[in-house]
Amino acid sequence: MNKTIRYLALLMILILPVRTLATEDIRPYFSAPYTGEKVQQYSITLPLSRHEKATFHIPKDCGKLNSHLLEGSGRWGTRIERRLWIKADDDCRYLNFLRQYPRNAERDFVSTYDFYNARISDLPLRPGCDLDLLLRNPSACPPSLPGMPNFSMFMNNMPSHQEQPRELQDCRFENGVFRGYIYHTGMGLQCRKDPKAPGYRILSVDFANVNGDQCQDAVLRMVPIGRGGRPSLLILPLTRCSETEKFSLPSDSNYPRFGPY
Repeated sequence: MNKTIRYLALLMILILPVRTLATEDIRPYFSAPYTGEKVQQYSITLPLSRHEKATFHIPKDCGKLNSHLLEGSGRWGTRIERRLWIKADDDCRYLNFLRQYPRNAERDFVSTYDFYNARISDLPLRPGCDLDLLLRNPSACPPSLPGMPNFSMFMNNMPSHQEQPRELQDCRFENGVFRGYIYHTGMGLQCRKDPKAPGYRILSVDFANVNGDQCQDAVLRMVPIGRGGRPSLLILPLTRCSETEKFSLPSDSNYPRFGPY
């Protein structure tokens, strides 16, 4: 009898649907103020007025931080302190973006992909427009969405009859960094890597359901690097609902915009 009960219990475990995680389990990493250490929480002391300061524990005190920002507290302090107001607000906005729906999706076809070494051609950079079309016919593509990376600044067209430089190679991130130039060669996209060129650095990759459907999403946080890159935080949310689908931008998600830091 005991064997029968154990067998039935095991069978129930196997056939029950996998329980999805609550959004409170989504805990992204942040850069700690001053040190840049990779942390999941930090404390920061900021001026509320000319003579008053308060300490906020992020992300626990995100609601309190937002209330003080609405009251105008973010304008007080030194230039560094005002930037820290923006940095803490960015972190809270990002966490709210990841947690805006009550539970994670049931289907996950994104978390097994190595985004830190992603092929750039795998990343949809504008809605309904891949890199190949963007290079061949830019007017056919919608403009870049605010707050998202724009790879068109690295793109160049190369006539198909022109001899290809030997240094052209596969376009991809390497350990979270892309620096170089993207060419449409007539035989697909290829890149000329240049450590002094502008590019992007992937700060983190987080997984959440950012638009409330059944498919898990990946969210890449990036910053521009190199000469001329504005020090702004950018995000690239990606999704797919099967292993064979290409990555796409999640529909109906409210992308946050971040300030400079």
